[in-house]
Amino acid sequence: MERVAVNVRPLSNEEVSKGCKDCVVFIPGGPQVKIGRSSFTFDYVYGNKASTSSLSSIYGDCVAPLVDSLFDGYNATVLAYGQTGSGKTYTMGSTSGIIP
Repeated sequence: MERVAVNVRPLSNEEVSKGCKDCVVFIPGGPQVKIGRSSFTFDYVYGNKASTSSLSSIYGDCVAPLVDSLFDGYNATVLAYGQTGSGKTYTMGSTSGIIP
């Protein structure tokens, strides 16, 4: 079973000081984001400034069930995809990341 989660990183201090604005809007009440006039639905959405989501909640929702299924003989893959600077290494491999 495939699941798709999106983790939107906050703007950096440098981006804020340059006057950059968030281009992703979180749609309340569901795992949806809006970019421009397009909206996208995922299984999970993380990164809203108003939420208390953290790497541990991403792990609990998305990765832990996969680890459990490994012991039942299933294959599993966790893939982080995004452009340079989007937070893949921080999310997956930093000291507090999902797979350190």
